[in-house]
Amino acid sequence: MITCIIIEDEAPSRKRLKTFVEQNDALDLMDEAENAIDAIQKINEQKPQLIFLDVQLPDLTGLDILKVIKHNPFVIFTTAYDQYALNAFQNNAIDFLLKPFSQDNFNKAINKLKEKLQLTPNLVTEMSRFLEQARIQSNVLTRIPAKVGEKIFILNVQEILYFKSKDKVVFAHLKSDYFIINYTLDELQERLNNEQFFRIHRSTIVNLDFVRTIEPFGAGTYLMYLKDKSELQISRNAAREIRAKLDW
Repeated sequence: MITCIIIEDEAPSRKRLKTFVEQNDALDLMDEAENAIDAIQKINEQKPQLIFLDVQLPDLTGLDILKVIKHNPFVIFTTAYDQYALNAFQNNAIDFLLKPFSQDNFNKAINKLKEKLQLTPNLVTEMSRFLEQARIQSNVLTRIPAKVGEKIFILNVQEILYFKSKDKVVFAHLKSDYFIINYTLDELQERLNNEQFFRIHRSTIVNLDFVRTIEPFGAGTYLMYLKDKSELQISRNAAREIRAKLDW
């Protein structure tokens, strides 16, 4: 049997999924979760072969959950995405149940999964390819998960002063703390609100809401001082762009 966990915040969809799972002899329901924190913990602890994952949860997106879990299950998304986005995801060989879904839709998705279990030799490769291609379809980041030991902290991007990369590790700096996050600066630059966040250096993205002053540093570069007194260097190329952006 295929072990599975349902991750769905909407009670009617969760109940419908549970009914369909229990009626399918190929599936063994291990657990359910209504939010991202519980989902991450249950996936890592119970290691299901399959998860039914809502694309948009209250605290994180389904894609964000996939970036931080240590286990790599097959995924059938439940989603209210429009047909355009749905087609883009399907091109990456991931199964979907478009809400409101029927038992026939459910059974077809499970049959596709059975075929993948026989034909797909490398699930990690498939999921990596999906994540790379699907990033552009996900929403602008509003929260970022950060793993510390066995705990998952949910960072509100509005509270992050800047992101700094050092030795290929990216740190999210808040007023009184910092966290290692599982995003590259290129990914952050692509998914953050570009009206609020700006890449001032190849190693730094800053939240413009926390900028206090900008001062010349020589050779066309500048120093940026934040409200918490952090000092950040602006590269020559970024200086030209930020001058135009801030109109100074």
